[in-house]
Amino acid sequence: MTLDPIEQLKINLQEKEYPYFVGDNDLQNLLIMNGNSVSKASWRGCLLKAASDDEIKVGPIEQKSSNRDYWNTLAAIYKADYDAEVAELNPTVTTGYKTSMRRSDGQ
Repeated sequence: MTLDPIEQLKINLQEKEYPYFVGDNDLQNLLIMNGNSVSKASWRGCLLKAASDDEIKVGPIEQKSSNRDYWNTLAAIYKADYDAEVAELNPTVTTGYKTSMRRSDGQ
């Protein structure tokens, strides 16, 4: 059973516990802007949350938030997932050393 991409994005970005996006429309737009890749949209969504999560202000009291590190760490996890997804889709991309080469004359 696979989840709806919007629902998966809500889970990945922990929207229930830490709401940031206004509604499903914002999440849909985030998904579209990131090529309908849930892992890429999750990565970028975490970066957005990290950028905006620098302080909490309640009346005259201001408290710096420590969630920025949490969101950046989570973003790194989703970036690794996205990189693996891209590598799977593009198997011609090689990493490491090239151990054999073709002759220039084609033989």
